[in-house]
Order: sequence, then C-alpha cells, then structure tokens
Amino acid sequence: MKLIKQRIKKVLLIFAPVIFSCESPKQIMPPLGISYIGAFLRNDYEVRLLDAAIEGYNQEISITEGFMCYGLSVEQIKRKIEEFTPDVVGISCIYSNQFKVVADICCSVKSVSADILTVVGGAHPTFLPEDCLKFCPSIDFIILGEGEVTFKSLLDNINAGNSYEQADGIAFRNNEQIQINPKKDFIKNIDAIPYPARDLLPLKKYFKVGLPMGLVSRQEPAINMITSRGCPYKCSFCSSSVFWGRIYRTRSAENVLAEMAELKKMGIREIKFFDDNLTLDKQRAKTIFQGMIDKRFNFTWNTPNGIAAQTLDEELIILMKKSGCYEITLAIESGDQKTLREIIKKPIDLDQSMRIAKLIKKHGMDSYGFFIIGFPQETKEGIYNTLRFMEKIKLDRVSLFLANPLPGTEIYKECVDRGYLSNDPVQLDYFKSSFKTKSFDQKFLENLRRRWYWIYNLKLILRNPFKFFKIYNKFILRKPFFLIRSVFSKFIMPELKK
Repeated sequence: MKLIKQRIKKVLLIFAPVIFSCESPKQIMPPLGISYIGAFLRNDYEVRLLDAAIEGYNQEISITEGFMCYGLSVEQIKRKIEEFTPDVVGISCIYSNQFKVVADICCSVKSVSADILTVVGGAHPTFLPEDCLKFCPSIDFIILGEGEVTFKSLLDNINAGNSYEQADGIAFRNNEQIQINPKKDFIKNIDAIPYPARDLLPLKKYFKVGLPMGLVSRQEPAINMITSRGCPYKCSFCSSSVFWGRIYRTRSAENVLAEMAELKKMGIREIKFFDDNLTLDKQRAKTIFQGMIDKRFNFTWNTPNGIAAQTLDEELIILMKKSGCYEITLAIESGDQKTLREIIKKPIDLDQSMRIAKLIKKHGMDSYGFFIIGFPQETKEGIYNTLRFMEKIKLDRVSLFLANPLPGTEIYKECVDRGYLSNDPVQLDYFKSSFKTKSFDQKFLENLRRRWYWIYNLKLILRNPFKFFKIYNKFILRKPFFLIRSVFSKFIMPELKK
C-alpha cells in the first residue's frame, strides 16, 4: 500500500442528487449524514457542505421510464468543486439508486484534479463496497457504516503520514486489490458527537420548499433531528439496523433538550423525529417529552420515520400529545401475523397495533401507517390479509409500499440465492417491484398496490373530506400539478388506452 503524501486542509461534503419514482412526490429536508460529519470535522479542517438536491430542487430530468432525477447536474457540481478547490470530497450515497450519479460525481472530481481524494459513504456503498469500487475506479475510499470517527481518523492518518491499512470500517484498493476492513467499532457515547452543522446548509431553501418527509406539517419552519442510533430488532427487510450495527445507542435527554433549545433560538417551530426507535427506551422518551413541556418549547412534532407500536402505552401517548405531537406513524409493515413472524421477523402483535391506533385517536392525534407487500415467500393470501387489515385498523392515512431487497438485508441475500432479482440494486424503488416469485410477479404487485392505494385514499376523502384537506392542504397548495398528473396517469390514461 502506497502512503498518500499530501496535506489535507479543505473538505467538501456532498449529498448527491436524488432519483425518485414519478409516483412519489419530492420530499426534502436537510441531510443529517453530511451535517454530522461536517460538525465532527470542522474544528480541524475547513469544511463546506453541498446538498445538490436542494440547490437544484427545481431541476428535473427523466432517467428511465417512471424515474426522475432532481438536483444539480454533475457539471454544476464540478464547478462548485473548482470554486472551493478541496483536498477531499466526501459524497453521501444513502439510496441505492443514487449510486450511478455518485460515481459520475467521483469521475468529475478526478477530472478537476487527480490529487483530490474521493470518499463515499452511506448505506449502498457500505453493503456493496467491492461492487462499488470495481464499478468506479474514481472512488478512493469507502466508509462503512457510522462515519464520524472513521472519516476523521482516515484524514488524520493521511496528514500524519501513517498507514490506514488496518483502519476500522473502510474499503479501498491495496496494491490493485480491493481491501475491506469490516466495521467493528461504533461510537458508544453519542452525546459526544456535536450537533449537526446546520449552519453550513441553506436552511431557508428547505423552509421555502416546505415539503418534509411525510409531506405534512402543522407549523413552519420544521427541521429534522435524531435522538438515538441503531435498533436491536432483526427485521429481514431493514438495512438501517445493520448499518448502525444493531446496537441501540441513545443520546441523553439533557443532550436532546439542549439541541432543541438551540433549534428554538433559530426560530424552528416543528420537529421531525427521524429515529428508528424514538420510544424504545420509554423512560428516556418520557423524560424528553416532559422536558419539552417544562421548557415550554411549544414545538409541534411527528414521527415520519415510524414508531414500533409495541413500545407505546397510554401514559406515553398522553405525554406525547401534551408535548406537541399531532401525528404518530406506526411502522406495522404487514397485516398478516404469519408474514410478520416468519418472513419479516418483526415483533409486532396486530391486536396490540389495533389497540394503540385506537388510543392515538382517543387522545386526539392523527395516525399514519407503513405497510409493505410482496416479500419473498409471502403468499397472495398474506398480501390480501394486509390489505384487509389496513381497512380494519382505520388509520388517518397510510403508505403502501412494495418490498425491495435492499443491499445488506436478509431479504437481499435470499433474493440473490433464489435467483429472484430481475433488476440491479441501483434501480430499487418502493413503488416498483424488482423481483418475482412462484406466487406473484412484478406486474401483479404494481397494479394491485396502485389500484388499492388510490381507492383507499379516495375513500378517505369521501369519508372525511375536511380531515383529508386539513392533513394535506399545504401539499395540495404547493404541488397541485403532481395530483393532477397522478390522477390523469392512473385513471384517465388507462381508460383512453382501452
């Protein structure tokens, strides 16, 4: 392995443009990944953040049938690199379908100067590091999993002229051979991580768009935050728990409330909790919510990333309401108990989920549910059981997704082993199916999901039009053409074709 003989002073961190399904409206919030990395590096390096998605939010191009890309073009990103002249460019690749544009950005970096080091992180390169390095020779390093300490250690070692050959959690080329050092060490005390470097992002641009994850908000401006990392559960479809090492680590209530105090000073009025497990530690959660009440933050808040129903009880729900919560998202996933137990391996009891949904309604909050159909080994009977359960539980709104084999998950390995995959993993999308089984194919799943989802939401409008427009009024006012286009393409066009 050749040591890198250069002095690193300037670091540019990029969140790549986003590829999305035409069936999905654009949702955008400040990227926490590069914000945390930037905060961790800024005391020792000159750091700049570039969120290509927000900077080019109104720039859209068609990628393939049914897919669009929004964000700055690679050429525009290249000009930003030339202006800043960084020594290192780090690029976040959370979603698999971002990877090809991330690879293009890395090539563009090298066209500016071959001496600029490229470092890529995020879920996709973490789980497919060898594939990524083979596909793109312009990638110098991949950070596997949690990145703050690993990224800074890599830069510090390069500056000191030390070897990084045994560094934890990185992948790179060593004498033309790909070397992968598995991630073993995770930050135990996450209170020690500085708050995200939000001041290095154009926050007013996010506030102007005003379409956060989940599409709804009660007050503006809204901001996203996390209070914990990791998950102890072993759901077969989830890559997030694997990414964080299946180790549940929490920030102290005091640390969380201190960040909220800073957000309040910034004029933030609504919080979006992005935790995988906000309420897993009930006592910590209660301390946070009681602190929000005692300090009179007067935030409104919701949980667009979902909460496990089994972690909730009536006492906690009452406290959530008092602290400003107006909507709880239940990540139920399936309405078939056998699918939950044997395929998804998620410890959810459907009767308990029904009780929690009733409690949420009883205490005056909205309910939102996540459901997924089309898992390998799932039967059509299991799929229809999920649809029937969604009708039965009567949530205020739902999202129905198609199962996708995300790299790093048990389902991905199963699909590879069984030869199910028909698309490469960089084309994954929750509105399109990427594999077929003996029980169903992609066309069946896509048609079923589309038809059921639209009928379900039309029923919601007819059942309670006031509530529907109360939930979605901001989205409807800001994206009227999305709704018109969707209705035309899903209902009118099929009839014209007939």
